[in-house]
Amino acid sequence: MDSLKVANNSDEQMYSNLNSFKPRNNDMERNTRFHMLFTTTYGLNNSHTKTIHVGLQRTIEGTFKPLVKLSGNNADGIYFDADSWKQFQDNMVGYMNEYLTSDNRMKTNSVVSGNFRKEEVASDSTPPSKKRRTYAVAIVMQKTTFLGLQNVVKCVDAHLKQLESLTDNVNKCAQYLIREIELKLPVSFVNQEIIKLTLRGNYDEIERNVRTQK
Repeated sequence: MDSLKVANNSDEQMYSNLNSFKPRNNDMERNTRFHMLFTTTYGLNNSHTKTIHVGLQRTIEGTFKPLVKLSGNNADGIYFDADSWKQFQDNMVGYMNEYLTSDNRMKTNSVVSGNFRKEEVASDSTPPSKKRRTYAVAIVMQKTTFLGLQNVVKCVDAHLKQLESLTDNVNKCAQYLIREIELKLPVSFVNQEIIKLTLRGNYDEIERNVRTQK
């Protein structure tokens, strides 16, 4: 059975026929540190083991940015901003057409893409004296997934464009909450963790405020 492997290499951005990338189990801690607003999820196959999530993702700087997340059931997921998502689509067209029309049932091609989140994950609080282990996310896609991706691409593009128009208002609401915290708590009690918890607990309020400003 032939398939196409969509992979992220944490050190480079390229497109090649390498088959050395292995999936990595979900990291609960990493997934809960970064939160998405206005999220829409699209299943790419019947079992929904391959999905695309589109939403506003909180970055390590504390601001929200429109991102697309492509994930599999045994992978952390690959994140694309608007530019890298467009590049991914441009490079996938040829692979998808070749796959859907090919008679070769043993060949596996790889599309290797930079991951928007790689810099943020790498900048975590790992002691500088310890060598960080690099890893790559690999998502294997077959015919059903390809067809599912083709069916939702226009929806993903439209939702991404809509989120870009909301980004400024969302970040203004988030900054307003932070200022409220700073006014109501002594400076010594205000730290990054308190701000994270407050933003996490007020996502519904942020969404309501943004909707009223449309």
